[in-house]
Amino acid sequence: MKIIASLIIFFTATFAAGAKEIRVLAFSQVEPGIYHHLSNLDGIALIEELGLKRGWKVDVTHNVGSFNDQRLSMYDVVAFINSTGDILNEEQQASFEKYIRNGGGYVGTHSAADTEHDWEFYGKMVGGYFKSHPERSDLLGSTHLENNNHPALAHLKETVPAVEEWYDYTANVRGKPGFTVLMTVDENTYEGGISGDDHPITWVNEFEGGRAFYSGLGHFFQKDHPFLSELLIGGVEWAAGE
Repeated sequence: MKIIASLIIFFTATFAAGAKEIRVLAFSQVEPGIYHHLSNLDGIALIEELGLKRGWKVDVTHNVGSFNDQRLSMYDVVAFINSTGDILNEEQQASFEKYIRNGGGYVGTHSAADTEHDWEFYGKMVGGYFKSHPERSDLLGSTHLENNNHPALAHLKETVPAVEEWYDYTANVRGKPGFTVLMTVDENTYEGGISGDDHPITWVNEFEGGRAFYSGLGHFFQKDHPFLSELLIGGVEWAAGE
């Protein structure tokens, strides 16, 4: 009976995520000697938890050697969970570019925008690099959804104020070819923002044959975050082509 029950749970979760089993490589790496988010492992744990809930197959790696043609071809989505700094060599970058051009998916959280500043392909895919953030990293801010019918927001119908380290970026992705803004943050609800009245914080990009989803949320990956799980479910499944 236990075996039957386990099979029921498995197939129910798989059906919930769609006909195809989504394969996710959850990756978190930081360049030695620079700031390391303490929440990285919490972010990885959340992706694993969501994988169990949605029927995804999630593998975890902290090894940049995983960025090779053979390994990457096994996955629908590569999730950069608070990666930071210069972490991939030219050969590894070339494998990731090939992966995206072959239809692969990318999901980036928070400091994934503070990653690979000198890699042109990555910068164009993400759209804007981290520029600055307010002095305090625990500010309550209000976000607003846009493009509510976008499939990456299928599991998130509304947001409420959330505590975050609110990033400002080197560029506003609005209006760039391929980009769709999904969420903005209202700088009037916290102190220290420098982006002005239009401050995108979550967006997607259909890029060179692949799909990229990025959200500036994830500094804390707090367990009681009011909507981050729903946002990531939609982001991962959209990036996977579902």
